[in-house]
Amino acid sequence: MGPGEGPSLAILANVKPHEGRREQVLGIIRQSRAALDDDQIAAAAEMNRVYVNMICLRLVSDGLITRIKGPGGKLVNVLTRSDQGQRVPVAAGDSLRPRRRRGDYGSAKRIEDLVANFAAYVADFEASVVFPGPSGYFHQRAIDQRRQHESVGSLLDDTLFLEYAYAVLPSWGMHRLGKHPVKVGEFADIVAALRETTPMLERLWPLRITMLTPEAAREVAAIAWDVIAHIKVSTSQTQIVAGSKMLHHVLPDLIPPIDGRYTCSFFTGNAGMPPRQAAAFAAWYPQLAEIGARCQRPIHDAIENGGFMATGEAKIIDNAIVGYTQQH
Repeated sequence: MGPGEGPSLAILANVKPHEGRREQVLGIIRQSRAALDDDQIAAAAEMNRVYVNMICLRLVSDGLITRIKGPGGKLVNVLTRSDQGQRVPVAAGDSLRPRRRRGDYGSAKRIEDLVANFAAYVADFEASVVFPGPSGYFHQRAIDQRRQHESVGSLLDDTLFLEYAYAVLPSWGMHRLGKHPVKVGEFADIVAALRETTPMLERLWPLRITMLTPEAAREVAAIAWDVIAHIKVSTSQTQIVAGSKMLHHVLPDLIPPIDGRYTCSFFTGNAGMPPRQAAAFAAWYPQLAEIGARCQRPIHDAIENGGFMATGEAKIIDNAIVGYTQQH
C-alpha cells in the first residue's frame, strides 16, 4: 500500500464502517481474479481511498482478509481461506501454503512468566549491559533528539535525528561489510520513504503501547507494518527487524524494536526470521501490547529509575524480553 491519509487511530477505534460499504469492499475482493490494492478497490467502489483503507484494516482484524506485498510493491488484499469457502485471489509470487494460526507464533507460558517477573527481567537486562559502546550511544542520542519534537512533520525535518536513527542501524547489527547480505539502504532513500508515510505516522503519533485496547493494538500493527513495508530499511529480507528498529526511534513509546535473536526466540522458541514476517508482526504486536498493558507500573518505574536503555515504554518491554531470553 502506498502511504495514505486517515483519521487518528484514537478516533478510528470508535468508528464502525457502514455495513453496506464493508460488504461492498469485501464483495469486490471476493469477485476479483487478482488481488487488489486499496486504490483499485476505491476506484471500483467509487469510494474514498481513506475509507477503503479503514475497512480493509477492520477486515484484517476480523480474519477475513490478509494484506501482502503485490508485484508492484503495494500491499494488496487477499481473502483468507476461512472466508466461508470463497475463492482466494492470488497475488503474483505469493504461494498458498498453509498458514500458521496466530496462536502458533506465541507462547502463553512465556508471556505469563515475563509478566509475573517483569521487573526482575528488566533488572537482569540492565545489569548485563549487553549493548555497549555505539549501540547504546546512538540509540540514546536518537531518542533524546526525538523527545524534542511534538509532531511528525517537525521530527522528519530534523536531519540530526534522522542521522542518529540511521546510525543506530549498523550499531545494532543491521549492516555488514563485504558480500554479507545484511545491508541497510541508502540514507536519502529511507528518509524520502519515511516522509511519504507521514499521514500514517500521524495516526500513530499520540498512542502508547501500554494504553491500547486489543482491537486498537491490531489496528496499530496493521498500520505500522504498512509503514515498515514502505520504507524498506534493509536491502535484505529482514524488514521486520530493520524496519521495526527504525520505526521504534520515531515512535519510542509505541513500537518495540524486534530482534531475530531475542524477540523471535521469545515468541517462537527459536532464533531467526519467521517465514512470514507480516503475519508474525500482526501476531506478535498485540501480545507485546498486552504485556505493556499488564506491566504499566514496572514499566513506569524502570523509566523513572533511568537504567541502561530505559528510553521509553516500548524499549522497556524489549529490555525485559532480552533479559528473559538471556536467562532461558
